[in-house]
Amino acid sequence: MNQFLKYFTTILVFCLSIYSAKSQTKPTTNENELVQLSGFIVSFDSTHVLPYVTVRIEGTNRGVFSDMSGFFSLVCKQTDKIVFSALGQKKLFYSLPNNVEGNKLTTVIRMEEDTFFLRDVVIRPYSTPQELDYYFARVKIPNSNLSLAYENLGRVSFESLQKGILADGAENGRWYQQAQAEKLYYNGQPQPIPIADIGTWYRYLNSLGNKKKK
Repeated sequence: MNQFLKYFTTILVFCLSIYSAKSQTKPTTNENELVQLSGFIVSFDSTHVLPYVTVRIEGTNRGVFSDMSGFFSLVCKQTDKIVFSALGQKKLFYSLPNNVEGNKLTTVIRMEEDTFFLRDVVIRPYSTPQELDYYFARVKIPNSNLSLAYENLGRVSFESLQKGILADGAENGRWYQQAQAEKLYYNGQPQPIPIADIGTWYRYLNSLGNKKKK
């Protein structure tokens, strides 16, 4: 009986050691599912890249922007559906293939242009022909087109226009998207510090030398 218990204990310890070794070397399910999806986003005819495209995992707030060269990189699961969206492009849904080897996948995403038409709008300077005749008879027309050009291109005119012109919606949108793309580009890693960049100091000292020469 004692010999049987001895054999049984030895076999049990051996099986537990094998199971423990396998459990330590076997990767978890989540690690197997994670994939580094990277690639470029181009137009449907592949003639140009598409910057600032929103790349998002469907059903979540996790995502990135493509940079100026159309490159993007996103960590997702193999079962996730990726949504690509951009102004002027049709929304694209992308599913990872089932035969992904390893944990990295590189692809090229082609987006189709979204065309929509607006109703025609006719713009006239005056509401009625009578109003046009009234102002045309009383407006002071310059002597020549050359004098009108000198007046419009004067320094005072440009300075007054520069002070009153603000950035429009497109400029503000581009600035905001570029700021977000630069922020997300370094997400999860330390952003380079320009003060420690030798090239930046070299350009700065050269600019000071050029100013002294002038």
